[in-house]
Order: sequence, then structure tokens, then C-alpha cells
Amino acid sequence: MAAHTEEVRKPKVKHDSPKRHLVAFIGSLVLTALAFIAVAFEVIPTSFTVPFIVVLAFVQAFFQLFVWMHMDQKGHEFARISIFAGLFVILLAIIVFVFWVWI
Repeated sequence: MAAHTEEVRKPKVKHDSPKRHLVAFIGSLVLTALAFIAVAFEVIPTSFTVPFIVVLAFVQAFFQLFVWMHMDQKGHEFARISIFAGLFVILLAIIVFVFWVWI
């Protein structure tokens, strides 16, 4: 009987400088401020407000995934594939239900 000697792959963590985290934090604040300004001061047409905020939300989500959750580092391939596959399934479900209800 052979012993199970397979090693568990651990993500390689690279240590980032505080500058990268500061830039990421300021970027998140700017994206949030843009969404707030778009709604509070009505600087864009109301028919474009919701798509604009959704795009900002996706940009901020990807930004946070790759900066704060370290999805850009080696060893996170399975998590990255799972997240994008889940996103695809959710978007597909939303599209199907929108067509199901409104068409």
C-alpha cells in the first residue's frame, strides 16, 4: 500500500508595499464618490444612472478581488476560475429571467 505523499499547493504570497494598498483604497473611494455624485447631483441622465453605477460596481469588485483578495498571485487559479464561472452562471440566470418575465 503506497503512502499518500501528495503535497498541498499553497499560494505564493508576495508582500506588497503600503503604497499599493493606499492607491487601492483611494481608488475605491474615488469609484464610490463617482457613484454618489452621479446620483446625488444628477450629473448624468437618469436613464444612464443605473447602468453607470453597475459598471462602477463591477470595476470596484474586480479591483478589490485582485488587490485586497490577492487573486493576481500564483496558487489562486481554482478560486479565480470558480469566481468567474459563478459570475457567468449568475449573469446567464439574470438574462434568462429578464427575458422570461418581460418577453
